[in-house]
Amino acid sequence: MSQENVETLRQLLDAFNRRDKAAWIALSDPETENFPPKEWPEQASIRGPEAIWDFYVEAVGAWEEGSFEWAEFIDAGANRIVAHQRREVRGRTSGAAVAWSYWVVFMFRDGKLLRSEWFADRSEALEAAGLRE
Repeated sequence: MSQENVETLRQLLDAFNRRDKAAWIALSDPETENFPPKEWPEQASIRGPEAIWDFYVEAVGAWEEGSFEWAEFIDAGANRIVAHQRREVRGRTSGAAVAWSYWVVFMFRDGKLLRSEWFADRSEALEAAGLRE
């Protein structure tokens, strides 16, 4: 597994947790594309670092402040990593607690994030990356 790509993921998440848009965009390829989970109402792909950043910030806006974390990284070869992201979130208005747990297939180009595809299910993420349980 490329340690450079793992480090890029760590820096991306750290920048997002700090809401440091400039740092997050600097780690993203200008042609980056994001594919939300199929369970989400917004399923269309999002292109470009600025649009993806705005989508992420809006998506977490309903929750109280908090930090996301990486729970696991899996080498998928060819500049790809499957990663598990998690966080306990709480609604700003309702106070309801929910577990955030998604698997993401990331692709990189020249050390920068090129593509992210989100899955609620680990096995679906592994399959999308060409791996098996």
